[in-house]
Amino acid sequence: MIRRGVAVSARVLVPALIALGVVACVAPEAEGPVGTVITGARAYDGFGQPLTPAVVHVVGDRIVAVGADVDAPEGAIRIDLGDVTLLPGLIDAHVHITNSFSGEPDRDAATGIVGASTAETLLMSGFTTVRSLGSRNFEDVALRDAIAAGTVPGPRLVVSSQGLTDGLAAAADGDRVGEGEAPATEEEIRAFVRRRVEGRVDWLKIFASRSSRAGGTPTYSLQQLEWAIDEANKADIPTSVHAHAAEAARRAIEAGARTVEHGALVDDSVLDLMVERGTYFMPNLYLSEYYLENGDRFGYTEEQLGWTARLLPPRTEVFTRAAQKGVAIVFSTDANSGWVWSGDTAIEFDRRVAAGQSTRDAIASATSRAAKALLLADLGNLYGGYVADIIAVEGDPLQDINALRKAVFVMKNGTIYRRPEG
Repeated sequence: MIRRGVAVSARVLVPALIALGVVACVAPEAEGPVGTVITGARAYDGFGQPLTPAVVHVVGDRIVAVGADVDAPEGAIRIDLGDVTLLPGLIDAHVHITNSFSGEPDRDAATGIVGASTAETLLMSGFTTVRSLGSRNFEDVALRDAIAAGTVPGPRLVVSSQGLTDGLAAAADGDRVGEGEAPATEEEIRAFVRRRVEGRVDWLKIFASRSSRAGGTPTYSLQQLEWAIDEANKADIPTSVHAHAAEAARRAIEAGARTVEHGALVDDSVLDLMVERGTYFMPNLYLSEYYLENGDRFGYTEEQLGWTARLLPPRTEVFTRAAQKGVAIVFSTDANSGWVWSGDTAIEFDRRVAAGQSTRDAIASATSRAAKALLLADLGNLYGGYVADIIAVEGDPLQDINALRKAVFVMKNGTIYRRPEG
């Protein structure tokens, strides 16, 4: 898995430690020396394929065997969850885990509290891994390390910290150049990336277009993107690029981005290029609805919300075409500032299936395909040898994708964090 070291400065770790005192931590359950056998009515692997019987044997933090291969010794803990569906832990490949509604400047302590609370909520709702693409002052790095150390309960985090924006390094087609400034040089761009590497991020994030609330038009030139991605590649760090406009997404793909986020305005030629290059697509459908319903809480202007409303139909249309073309779509919500800790980010599945994605592909997009996109080779499936990230949901998600909104059992790294009462 992609991981940097775990040492962090006291200045950065303090927020997460403060959060420990205010989060209702669920005491994880340990298993016996011969492991745990989990059974349910149904089980699907990371491709949405059934496992029969629905049995998983876990020892330590690993899955030992599944289905008919399970031959657990006497003494193994037996957990029969009844009429549920067993699945790999879910993965959300795009959240902003430390964001809040506060209009005040970010404070490290407040951000740590928000992030820790959000992390626990995501874990309890069945998301055992998330990628956080945007957090100031490396707070997401500190939270990642606190979760990994067991200080704070939460999903496994893959983080980018602050992304490259026009405000930090002038984009060739951005607002600052439009106002007369010179575009950022190669050395300025590469220096920004090196600072992220020194901060021990897992991914580089670049904003190659304006926000959807500002029309989504391109900002960074192809050359500037190439400089940034090349510098990240030197450190073996993959790149995620925010891009709405077709030209912004095209530049990102040609420069070597591994994932393209949002893509509300991409055209068929860009979708075809994604298929050709093997680029992973991270769209999001529900968040625009959330913004329109809660615009006053975010402080968005009528103009910004107008753009949000206008781009909602094309977002859905692009998603439908991407699914039809076989683009590698990955589950991603862009959840932040309120919704992410509501416990129902999985509502995004409903919108995707309504837009034409099969329930089987929706499951794969949040398990096996998401793990592959994020370069997490031993996650996202119920196979022997894989990390024991296992959830159970009420109902059958192949019949009704909204079952994924009803997690009743959560195991991460072989440790149980949630189970049905009784």
